[in-house]
Amino acid sequence: MQDRKYFGLNTKQIGILAGLGGAACLLFCLTGWFIFRGGFSRQPANTPVIVSTSTPFVIPTITATVTPTPIPYDQLIPEGWVQHRTALVELWLPSEFENSGQGVSGISGNSVLLEMALTGTTSSTSLYKIFVSVSFEPLTTGSLDAFLESRLSNIPADINMTERRKVLINSTEAYRLMFESNNNNVLTNDLLFVILDGTTIWYVRYSAQINEFYEMLPAFEQSIKTFRIVR
Repeated sequence: MQDRKYFGLNTKQIGILAGLGGAACLLFCLTGWFIFRGGFSRQPANTPVIVSTSTPFVIPTITATVTPTPIPYDQLIPEGWVQHRTALVELWLPSEFENSGQGVSGISGNSVLLEMALTGTTSSTSLYKIFVSVSFEPLTTGSLDAFLESRLSNIPADINMTERRKVLINSTEAYRLMFESNNNNVLTNDLLFVILDGTTIWYVRYSAQINEFYEMLPAFEQSIKTFRIVR
């Protein structure tokens, strides 16, 4: 008996094709199952999350330069002191000081001009007068520091500088210098203030025998506060 044919194929051929089709479906299903099973069972990789951090903008602290408030001039003058004044400068001292027509002043240099010279009352045992002077000379270098270095290099060897520092005299920068010397076997001390005003160097000098110098030192330190250039 002949085999029946369907679509040009006999039953044996149809059976072979059906088997092949079933095997293909089974293989496809198994492959898909393994893919999906592996995909869902795999742990997700830890992907680092970049968190942007903002850098705070810090406003710099502005420190204001504090300018010392000048003390009213009248309050710098102790009661009972006397004014000494020229056409250029003014200085106050205790009442026992009087004008003198002589004296040396400044550090050194032929161009120094004496503007004011005063002497104070000394004890009966003192061999050296208390002396105060104001003098000036033109600035010959680019700065006060350079000028001072030049002048100090000419100090005689027998004069010993014991102090040198910058100070403020009523908001004006100046140098405070102190010297020890031997004048005819008399030990003396000098307190010297060097002040720059424009292109002019001013010297205010206080000098006394060593034992009287330290007694007068508070008065000298108060007196320099009353020094001013007459405008």
